Amino acid sequence: MHGVDLDRGFIIFEKRYIAGATNLSGGYIMGESNDDWQIVPTADALPFQFRVRYSATCRDNRRDCYLHATTVVAGFLCDLLCCPPETTDDEGWLKLILSVSPRINHKFERIKLIANMVLLDKTGSPSYSAVDKGVLAAGFRLSVRREHLEKNCVVDGYFVAQCSVAIIKDWPPPPHKIIPDLCRDLAKMWTEQDLTDVSFNVDGETFSAHRLVLAARSPVFRAELYGQMAESKMASITIQDMRASTFASMLHYMYHDSLPSPADDDEVFASHDIQHLLVAADRYGLEVLKQACEERLCFHIAVDTICSTLELAEEHTCPKLKSRCLDFLVHGEILYMVAATDEYIHLAQSFPSLFVEVRERFKKKCEKKRWYISN
Repeated sequence: MHGVDLDRGFIIFEKRYIAGATNLSGGYIMGESNDDWQIVPTADALPFQFRVRYSATCRDNRRDCYLHATTVVAGFLCDLLCCPPETTDDEGWLKLILSVSPRINHKFERIKLIANMVLLDKTGSPSYSAVDKGVLAAGFRLSVRREHLEKNCVVDGYFVAQCSVAIIKDWPPPPHKIIPDLCRDLAKMWTEQDLTDVSFNVDGETFSAHRLVLAARSPVFRAELYGQMAESKMASITIQDMRASTFASMLHYMYHDSLPSPADDDEVFASHDIQHLLVAADRYGLEVLKQACEERLCFHIAVDTICSTLELAEEHTCPKLKSRCLDFLVHGEILYMVAATDEYIHLAQSFPSLFVEVRERFKKKCEKKRWYISN
C-alpha cells in the first residue's frame, strides 16, 4: 500500500521490503495508514519534515521493522527511516536515518551533498539534548533516547524531524591561485629603497635593507640586529670577507625567496658565484639557500673546479655535493689529470681524511672494473 500526493509533489509512505540500497537488509515497512508517518514540505523546497506517530515506533519488538518515507529533492531520492533498536543495549534509543541517492540516470559526479536532520521540540525549536548525531557517506544518522523524545518532542502523539539536503554542484571548486603578494611587495620595497633602516658596507659598496626582513629570514641577522651585539645600535654595518656581488645575491634571495639568474653565461664563472653564495648562506644560517646552492653546484662540477668544490663541500658539510665530487673525481682519467695539480696537493694536505676517501673509492672502482673484465 502506498499514497502519493501529486499536487504537493511528495511520496507519503510505502509498504514494501527494503532493498539493499538502504544498506538495511531484512527490513520490512511497518504501518497500515497514512497517519503513521509522512513527509511534510516546508516553505523552502529543500528543507522538509519527517513526521512520525510515536506509537508506531513501539508496536513491535522485532528488530527487523522500519518506518519509511521517501521524497525527491532537486532530482535526488531521499529515504527516511525510523529504525528499531539493533541490540538489547539500544532498546532505550530510537534511530532516524536520512539517506540520499541519485535517481535513475543521475550520478554524484562533481556534486557534493550535505544532509542534516534535527528533532523539533514541543515549541518547534531544535532539540539537541540527549541526541547522538553522525554523518553518513551520503546522508545523516540521528539517535535519540526515547525518554527524551517522549518528554520533549512528542506533540499530539507525533514527533517531527526537520531535514535538509544542500546540493552543491561543480564540486570540488577549481583551486584558487594565490599570487605571492608578500614576496612581490617586499621585493618592491627593497628595489625602491622604501623605509629602509639599516645599511651595509661590503667590499666598497653600500646596501640598504630592512632590519625586520633580515631578522625574519636569518637567525644570525636577528641576533646581530636585535641582540646584545654592538651592531644592534649601528645604522651602518661593515661586513668583512665577502664580495659585494655575493651580498647582493643573498639580499635578492632574502627579499624574493629565489636565486638570482647567473650574471654570466660562462658556467665556470657562475659556479664560482654559487660557491661564494653557499658560503654566505652557511654564514648567515640560510639553510634553504644553502641547499639550493648545493643542488646547483652538483650540476656544475668540472675538472678545473673539482678541487675547490670538494673543499667547499667538506668545509661546509654538504654531503650530497661531496658524494657527487668524489664520483666525478674517480671517473675515468680525471683523477690522473687532477692529482698532479697544486690545488689537489693542497686539498690532500688540508684534509687528509678526504684524501683517504678518494683513494679508497678509486681502489674499489678499479677492483670492480677488473672483475667485469675477468668475467
